[in-house]
Formats: sequence, C-alpha cells, structure tokens
Amino acid sequence: MKNILKEIETKYPVDTILVNGEQVWPYLRIAYHFRHIENAVSEYGEKQLRPETSLFQRPKTAFKMLGYSFYGLGNWFGKYTYIALSNTGERRDVNGKYLNKLLDPFIDELGRDRVLYVETPAHVMYPVRKGYTKRVVFRHLPELSGVVLTKLLRKKCVIQNKWVLDSIQKEYDLEINDVSRVKYFKAQKIVFNLIFRKIKPKAILLSCYYGHNQAAIKAARDIGIAVIEFQHGNISKEHPAYNVNIELDKTFFPNYLLVFGRRELETFDNSRFIEPQNVRPIGSFYLEYIKKNYQLERNLVELLKEYKASVGVTLEWTMQKRVIEFIRKAANLDRAILYLLIPRWPKERYYLALGLPDNVMIVTDKNFYELMMYVDFHSTVYSTCALEAPSLGVQNILINIDGLSNRYYGKVLTDSGVTRYVETPEEFVKTVNTFERLSRDTISKLNEDIFAINYTNNIQRLLHNPPFCV
Repeated sequence: MKNILKEIETKYPVDTILVNGEQVWPYLRIAYHFRHIENAVSEYGEKQLRPETSLFQRPKTAFKMLGYSFYGLGNWFGKYTYIALSNTGERRDVNGKYLNKLLDPFIDELGRDRVLYVETPAHVMYPVRKGYTKRVVFRHLPELSGVVLTKLLRKKCVIQNKWVLDSIQKEYDLEINDVSRVKYFKAQKIVFNLIFRKIKPKAILLSCYYGHNQAAIKAARDIGIAVIEFQHGNISKEHPAYNVNIELDKTFFPNYLLVFGRRELETFDNSRFIEPQNVRPIGSFYLEYIKKNYQLERNLVELLKEYKASVGVTLEWTMQKRVIEFIRKAANLDRAILYLLIPRWPKERYYLALGLPDNVMIVTDKNFYELMMYVDFHSTVYSTCALEAPSLGVQNILINIDGLSNRYYGKVLTDSGVTRYVETPEEFVKTVNTFERLSRDTISKLNEDIFAINYTNNIQRLLHNPPFCV
C-alpha cells in the first residue's frame, strides 16, 4: 500500500516519456498507482465487489444503459457558459431530488440553464426523473466516440523512451497496456476538443481530475479554457494524485482547486501540481445541509438506546476483509457496543453471509452522513469520512492497519479530543469505553480548519471576484 509514485518519480526520468512531443506520464501515473494498489491488496484476498454477471449477460440492464446513452440528447445542442463533469456517485437525495453534492450548489449560483452537466453512471444509480440538475447528458456518447476513434487511429503509436515504462513495470511487477491507454487518451482529447470548440464554455467544472477526466482537462487547457476542480475526497501530502515529485506539464491538471478547508492549503504550499494561490477553501454544502435538515428516525434512536455506545464504521474496498475481521473481534469483546457497518457499495447478500455477531449491523438504507447523526463514534482506516465525521459532531477512532491511518491523518487529525488511533481490537474497545465524549457542537467547532463553514457565502464571494466572476 506504499505510494510507489514517490519512488518512481525520483528514480526514473518519467518527464522524458513522450508521444508526438507531449508528455504521457501525467495521465499514466495514476493508472500505475492503482494497479499497484490492486496487486497489494489482492494478497489479503481483497477485491472490489462486482456484479456476478457481466453487463452483456444481463440484457435488461444492458438495454437500460443503452437508453441512458441517449438521455438528454437534445441538451448537447444548447448554448452554455460552463460544462460540468462528474458521476452519479456524487448524488445525494435532497428534498426528493438527487443532487450532485459537489457541483449542483455551485451550478445553482451560476444559473442552471447556463451549465451543461456531463455525467458518468457509476456504481450508484438514481431514477432519472428524480435528478436535480437541469441540463444533463450522460457521458456514453463521447466515450463511445472515443472508442470508435481509437480504432480508426491506425497509425502506429510510438512512445519515445518507452524503456522507462517497461523498466517501471518490471521493477514493480505491473502489467499495463501503455500504448492502448495513450491511444484512447488521444482519441478522447480529440472528442472533447471538438465539443469545447463548438460550445465555447468559459470554464470546465469537475469533481475529480484524475482518471478519465484528464483528456478533457488537457483539451480544455490547450485552447485556453479554465478548469476548476472541486475536492471530492481526502487530499494530503500522502495522496499520490495531488503530489507530483518531478516537474510535469501542468496543463494536464486543473487551473483551480476548491477545497474543503484551510488545512488543505498546507498540501500545496510548495506544489508541482497547482499554483498555491489557486487553491481556495469553500467548505461543504452537503455537510451543512445534513446538520440543519436531517430528521432522526425514532426506531433507530430507540435501538441505539439499548447499547452503551454505537460506532459507525466506514468500509473501504482495499481492506474490507481485514476491517470486518477487526470489528468482529472487537464486537465479541464487549456486546454492549453496537457497530454499524457502512459498505462503500451495498451488496447486502454478501455481508449477511459473513455470520457477524448480533451487535454488528450492515446499514444499506442510510448513507454515511445520515448515519453520523445517530452514532457516538466513527471508525475507518483512511476514508475521507474521517475528515467529515467531526464536522457532523462525531469523534473518530481510526483503525491503524499497516500504519495507514497515521500516515494519512496523523498530521491532519491531531488528538484534540476528536480523533484517536488504535492498533488492536482490545485497544479499540477500551477507547470506546474511556474516550471523553464532547458535545456535537464542540466537535464541529474543532473541525473548522478542515471544513470551512458558511458554504453558500463562500462560493458567492468567490463568484464575484476574479478569476471566478460569473
């Protein structure tokens, strides 16, 4: 689980890997990181839960997805000032409508008719009729166009200094088809270049820069369109996507980054990823919405009263089995503590088959934010939820497997009565029983460096000052 990009970028001349004079490492690097992570966690039997059959073995789903490809087709031909790129995983139910918790509040300020929202269906879907965003298209058409264009680009792809990539793969035991990735990136860049030249947006908004969005970023920046990323998860000096260890072409990265709070500014105080002055704290719309509006359900409140303490546990696919086994042991040590496990992608049958103790529940009808309004403590290894829980008034007990909790949060979540780190199930139970409980308001106040308050005021102020003037 180490960050191999630090080693690679200080050991190999990755900035010299070129195709037609353009660097390729800025978008290949994160693929190398994720492949390494997949290999590392597979040694513990960890893998992402996926459907039992492929998409094409499920005709009903396949036809539904094909239909999604043409959803909002007419919206492609409108006139817009901005284009937004995100995925269904960022949607949350707000007053009966599924709102993108990162982008929609910002889109509302810009004007909903002025923004074309290009969405990628992720593991989590929502009823289309309940979507909040007004001008929506699904990303299937540009992606399909990219696939077709990749096939048409018959010219041989020559990667200058490919020996560097080959050496990296050999040293770290990785298998990555670099040529295929480069050709698809080039095709996607052409597709988005055509889209941007037709629509002529003032800026591109996105919820995550790395992965399949980098071709769109490069296409936009090459023709002078600003790219604004909204922080979607933990960013620290340990996150490989946001810490570049060698000078690379910055036009593969966003111009601006809107982050949760002031603490994130420390990550970019001497950055090769982005200019420090272009990082702006804005807070979180959805955290503030939940705190002000969520109504507790009496049944769950009454259930929690039967236990002396409750812990909401955020699971991560990279170490799900190890965390569940850790919680199983802790639960058997003290049956008066209730553990509520929050799967990243709910598959209830899988968890019911684990034979967990009676004081361990799988929660599939509430998201993390909603569940935090009930529980006494929050636990995870290194999920972003460790940053969010205190803003909702909940103290953290982080499970320091392989030292990851301390590595990611040791310099961020200092022990100010909000976060503790534990190594064993015995230490976990002891901490639950002895951790001094602070009021929710006190905990939230202690977290204001990590999540700025007054989200709406922050973005309104931002939008009325250069370079974000609407």
